[in-house]
Amino acid sequence: MKNFIRIGGLVLMIIMLSQIRELPAVSKSGALVEDPYVFLQSWGGEVSVFEFPAGIAIHADRVYVTNSGQDRIQIFDLHGAPLGAFGGLGSSDGRFRNPSGIAENGNSIYVVDSENARIQKFDSNGVFLTKWGNYGNGEGQFDTPSGIAVDSSGNVYVVDTFNHRIQKFDSNGMFLAKWGGLGGGNGQFSLPTGIAVDVSGNVYVADTFNGRIQKFTSDGMFLTKWGSQGGGDGQFKLPFGIAVDDVGNVFVVERDNHRVQKFRQK
Repeated sequence: MKNFIRIGGLVLMIIMLSQIRELPAVSKSGALVEDPYVFLQSWGGEVSVFEFPAGIAIHADRVYVTNSGQDRIQIFDLHGAPLGAFGGLGSSDGRFRNPSGIAENGNSIYVVDSENARIQKFDSNGVFLTKWGNYGNGEGQFDTPSGIAVDSSGNVYVVDTFNHRIQKFDSNGMFLAKWGGLGGGNGQFSLPTGIAVDVSGNVYVADTFNGRIQKFTSDGMFLTKWGSQGGGDGQFKLPFGIAVDDVGNVFVVERDNHRVQKFRQK
């Protein structure tokens, strides 16, 4: 049984994960399982580029990454070239304390302000619009939220990390649904972080402590999973942020490997 102790947000989780052995994925029968996605590209790999990158989102020809170690958002093109940055440390509107997840929908940008236990909503130029949430385990409350995604209908999905669950809201922050729970089985999570929704409405979750990606329907039904602990192509150490482009390519940010990996379905 795993015990989780909070030290500065997710610090203890990072220490524990850095000590996990690299293991291949196996089925219940003991046979090796072939991952359903193929590695394509990565960038970063140095602290000078990313200091604990956490969330990722794609809008048109731009990739947005939350640099949680510097409390800011960084912007890249689809090949990893830097384009700009915004944000800063604080608790006032438009400021962050360990920002993690980020999502884009039309002219709205949603950012998970993790240590402030809230969601902040901005326009496409980064102007603050509104916020919701506070600390707790009730509906609409958060315990160190990490990831966020918005579907084509404007529904907002938030990874409630230390509550080991996903919460679903409308575009104004009204609670709609939740699923998950602590564990290593299909549909369960161990300190999940990143989340993304594809054009078909499927939901992808970075199941961080379990070292894998899980895929669900918009209602939370489990579909598939891939990945294992490690530093090789297609392996993960702290998979934290995730995004999917319009053709189904999946981008995953890893905190401990300081990089982004890109996958496509076979």
